[in-house]
Amino acid sequence: MNSFRVASLLGFTSIRKGNPNVVVLTILILTLVGLNLLFVPSLLGSLVSGANDKLITTYSGDIVITSGSDKAPLLGNAQGLLTSIMNIHGVVAATTRITLGAQMSFNGNRTSAVVFGVQPDLEQQVFKINQSMIEGDYLTSEDRDQILLGMQVAGADKPDIELYSRSLQGVHAGDKIKITFGNGVEKQYTVKGIFYTEFIQTDVQTFITQAEFESLMPNTKDHTAYIHIKTTDHTNTQSIITQISDIRSGLKILTWQDYAGIVRSMTDSFNVIRAIMNIVNILVAGITVFIVTYIDVTNRRRQIGIQLAIGITSSSIMLAYLMRVMFLAVLGIALAGLLFFTVVIPLEAQYPFRFPFGSVYLLVGLLDLTYMAVTLLGVSMVAVFLPVYGVTRMKVVDAIWGQ
Repeated sequence: MNSFRVASLLGFTSIRKGNPNVVVLTILILTLVGLNLLFVPSLLGSLVSGANDKLITTYSGDIVITSGSDKAPLLGNAQGLLTSIMNIHGVVAATTRITLGAQMSFNGNRTSAVVFGVQPDLEQQVFKINQSMIEGDYLTSEDRDQILLGMQVAGADKPDIELYSRSLQGVHAGDKIKITFGNGVEKQYTVKGIFYTEFIQTDVQTFITQAEFESLMPNTKDHTAYIHIKTTDHTNTQSIITQISDIRSGLKILTWQDYAGIVRSMTDSFNVIRAIMNIVNILVAGITVFIVTYIDVTNRRRQIGIQLAIGITSSSIMLAYLMRVMFLAVLGIALAGLLFFTVVIPLEAQYPFRFPFGSVYLLVGLLDLTYMAVTLLGVSMVAVFLPVYGVTRMKVVDAIWGQ
């Protein structure tokens, strides 16, 4: 108890009588590091979370099935397979998609796109594209000679979108466009609607009904290129994949992570960036505290020697410095949290970051706050320990005479 009281007194005195500029600078640096420890993980975490959500809800679903064969790219008896899959426990919904490449033209502008033949009622159970309509309406099963365009294909007089120069540029709902399909069929379609999910891989797609697709290619009836599945838990799909394999052999079954390799690579890259930034932040905090403490104990070496000579233990001196840096770190943590929640988050909510898969908003949980606080405290205490330990282990005479 006496050792704690002595350490408290020494720590408080060193702060009160110390250089105020050094104290303020230390708190400022710890605050900035704390802000970084909150900002970088929350931003990158939001990026990954947003990309994954857009991927699952607009592009892949939780599981994707293909034939896995270049010689026979279509799955036969598609409706029978779809019905069997729907009977598997854990499957919420499933839909088929069949594709054909096409050239589209409108008012002298041309673009290439993939046209998907879909069952609109089933699509809406697996995907949320119908919730991203910015013009017109979503498809219905009865629609013929009508097409749904992604924003990156239509353009819709929005020159700020990523692929505007490659789009049809001025197409709006109700316009008629000419399409030449990969099988040589030419046809005029009315644009029923335009969607904008903010996920670029989805917004380059176009859709017609499956019945319309079969009128273009009659030999594709009851065939499909893809089956997209929505499950109750997209993080645990192995059991469902096993049961699908038992229903029909030879299928290529992919999880949503495997289906969109680019998003997985992006996620891995973000995780590497986050790790690097965390290491840099930790080094900045540690080096700052180390340098400030080293200079302080060097300047106070004679005073520390006198304290040792009059009976103050080295552990009390060590504890005093640890308490001092803990106090500064707690102030830095508190200021970082205050600035983050009162300035950074409101500012970012008003001016969100925009990426090819949509706007990103910072997400911070209790775990992030705990990580920031523990990291700053831990790094600060380790950094202060090293220089103080060296001085307190010197001979009293050497410390007093500064040798």
